[in-house]
Amino acid sequence: MTPSGARSSSIPRHYHRLARLERFTVTDAVHVKLKLQALDAALSNLNLDRNGQVDMKSAINACQSRPFHEAVYVDGSEEFYLLVKSLSRPDLIPNVYVNAYSSVLHGRPYLNEYKVSDFRKGVDPTFSEIRPLLAQIDALCETHLDSAFNELETRGKYLNRPSDLRLLTYSHLLPREAHLALIYQPHREHKTPRIRLDVLRTNKQIHDEVVEYFYEKRTLFLVAARDKASQTLSNNYLSRFYDMVAMMNPRTRQLFGKLEIQVSYLSGQTTTMKRYPSISFVADPMRDLFALLPKVQTLVIAFGPTPFIAGENWGIIREKLETVYWLIDCVPVSIDVRWDLSRAFTSRFKVDEGPLRRIVAKRGTVHMGESVSSKLASQRRSLLHERP
Repeated sequence: MTPSGARSSSIPRHYHRLARLERFTVTDAVHVKLKLQALDAALSNLNLDRNGQVDMKSAINACQSRPFHEAVYVDGSEEFYLLVKSLSRPDLIPNVYVNAYSSVLHGRPYLNEYKVSDFRKGVDPTFSEIRPLLAQIDALCETHLDSAFNELETRGKYLNRPSDLRLLTYSHLLPREAHLALIYQPHREHKTPRIRLDVLRTNKQIHDEVVEYFYEKRTLFLVAARDKASQTLSNNYLSRFYDMVAMMNPRTRQLFGKLEIQVSYLSGQTTTMKRYPSISFVADPMRDLFALLPKVQTLVIAFGPTPFIAGENWGIIREKLETVYWLIDCVPVSIDVRWDLSRAFTSRFKVDEGPLRRIVAKRGTVHMGESVSSKLASQRRSLLHERP
């Protein structure tokens, strides 16, 4: 157990219930040590100058179970056992090493795969769990596994490639749109592209590059709706957006420079239970949300559709206008405010545009069609027009 009393992630949840014969023992450590020594010998005979045409068969064979006559005591096995026993499935160290080595050898970043190859023994270890121990393993086993892997990475089949080429790879795995929507998309019909997040488990450098690629220069999109007569309900609704931003890594929040808020009406929104109980309640979620995004320089304010509901339209329009008054008061003075009024006024009935025009004239400038909503609507019209 860790000092805090929490269970180590490397220990299977059911370890205390494992049969004694299934647990890792000093005898098992002997087998693993022999495998690692055989693996080291196999790797030393590989010719790495054949541009990826390296036969890894000998290295893979070295990870197989050793012959019976080798199941004897090996000097230093107790020390090796004490070093690796905290890992889940130490018997898989050679196999995990070979998989990672083979991936890097063929120009692919190694992945930390979380899987269970034997439910009786717990979760398989990842290479990132094993790698910090390689130098100590080498000292006890008289091997050179750590330096062999470092040399292979230095040759750099992937990380030494041009950054533009790496970005092209990331764009294939994680196709990104110009906006990132929190909870609601600008249009109900809009479908986001599917992304593959396993690349984030490769290593720290690739993780940081992917995060920067995925979030930087994107417009963070959210919907604001508020009813002046029900402040508690309004804050509960807005808190969901605050909670999502608060859950982000602080370094990720630094990557957002543009925010778009679509003004809607509260009665048209759905309310749910608090999604992140670990985030403390805040009395003013919108102001606190801006505080979480210190790099935001531009705010685009757009408007959601106003449905034609007999007897209710005037109330919805008034609620939107009150939301705008409240919202603009929350925006820090350092932020450039841009208004997209494409959907601000409905043509189905006459609306007094004066109050909204006065707010716009007081703070910000009009940029028709700049919002994510307008751009997606324009793309949708173009696609419909192109259909035969």
